Amino acid sequence: MASLTISDKIYNQLSSAIISGELKPGQKLEEQEIANKYGASRTPIREALRLLHTNGLVESKPHKGVTVIELDIDQLADMYEALAELEALCAGLSAERMTMVERKQLLRLHEQSQHAVESEDVDEFANLNNQIHHAIHQGSRNKTLLETINKLRKRLSLYRQPWLFEKRNRLEASYTEHDELVEAVSKSQKEAAFNAMKNHISNTSMGTLDFLMRQK
Repeated sequence: MASLTISDKIYNQLSSAIISGELKPGQKLEEQEIANKYGASRTPIREALRLLHTNGLVESKPHKGVTVIELDIDQLADMYEALAELEALCAGLSAERMTMVERKQLLRLHEQSQHAVESEDVDEFANLNNQIHHAIHQGSRNKTLLETINKLRKRLSLYRQPWLFEKRNRLEASYTEHDELVEAVSKSQKEAAFNAMKNHISNTSMGTLDFLMRQK
């Protein structure tokens, strides 16, 4: 895996600060101040700000410079609603189309995530969570669906930070939701897989939106 560039690291720090509310809506982001804070030249700072703009976290206006945007909760809710339906459809198709080898690999990933819950390893659980979802996406054998989901998840990943898993009960709840989902997919239960995935994404969206609304 390629190491993160300086601009990537600064982008990650700034995006987390915006989403957590540390950087407030309307707050101006000065290149030199950021450069001084991170001990970097202005070139990676400009690249980080460009990425923030591309992902809708800052805006640039004449005479105002770069400022933090107001997070659009309604738009995020719409995106999560769409993602829940698409991922549910994907899970249903995977229940029908996954090979035996793929089902066994999915079960293995889920078993590994149990160890992450027991050790309260948030980073490892988040990593395995992504792998589980990716395996189900691939198992659907639908490239159009896969591409659409990937775009939505990329946008929403900015808001789905590790605070969702800060408490052990959230790790356990997410694992339990996966347990129902993985079982349905592995047993070729299309309707159950659809419902389990929709419930899982809906719970994630409620946690995300609740957190963001409390930051406003």
